[in-house]
Amino acid sequence: MADFHTKTFFGQKKGLILTSPAQKVPYIFLSCINRKEDGSWEKPSKKEGKTVRLSIEEIICILEVLKKKSANWRGSHVFKERKTEIYVGWESEAREAIRIKIGDYVKKLRFPNLTLFILMLEHILSEKIEFATSGTFDAKEEEKSDDESQYGVFSEHITTRDGLQIIETTEYGVSVDTLEISAKIKVESPKALLITFESGAEFWIPKSTIHNTYDVSQKKKLQKLLVDKWIIEKNKINNDYIQE
Repeated sequence: MADFHTKTFFGQKKGLILTSPAQKVPYIFLSCINRKEDGSWEKPSKKEGKTVRLSIEEIICILEVLKKKSANWRGSHVFKERKTEIYVGWESEAREAIRIKIGDYVKKLRFPNLTLFILMLEHILSEKIEFATSGTFDAKEEEKSDDESQYGVFSEHITTRDGLQIIETTEYGVSVDTLEISAKIKVESPKALLITFESGAEFWIPKSTIHNTYDVSQKKKLQKLLVDKWIIEKNKINNDYIQE
């Protein structure tokens, strides 16, 4: 039985790479890549394309969609200053093509690539349940220490639409450095908020850097926003607006 698995699903302009680095690690890597103008392909090893690390729980969520038990799955990974949205869902009610979106990258899979993708995920999941959830006590304690330094608690929210589940999961990196500020929301764009402070100062804040709920309809009300520290420093926001 192989310890390492990798497969690239190429299209004319877009590709998807599925990688399992080892049986004993409880995750896989999924990468979306594009063909460049010169005909070559983006290489994740050169930090090109978009790559996410998916846990065993997230593999299960994706398989629920691929087995047509769920309509789609949406995931959100937050690590340091980066937030990556992931989506896996059927292109139409016929459920003949699956749409995989990682950040701004999108790849569609159809038969026979779709069938191979499903079979590989099932095989890899079976391996990881056997090897990544067992072992000696000392080895497991060492693995646990490494994982906890990077990721927080896995959570999921499930609703129902047209008889199929809609699954949403969020994985937060515990090393995300955030600060809480108090501001009003003046304008909302698809990807950012224009916030104002009592002094009259205004700044655009990417939605991807905000890690709590807010109400854009309450434009006259000061709201507390949990924001990545780097965006605070980038905009040189005064310490008077930061909540202790």
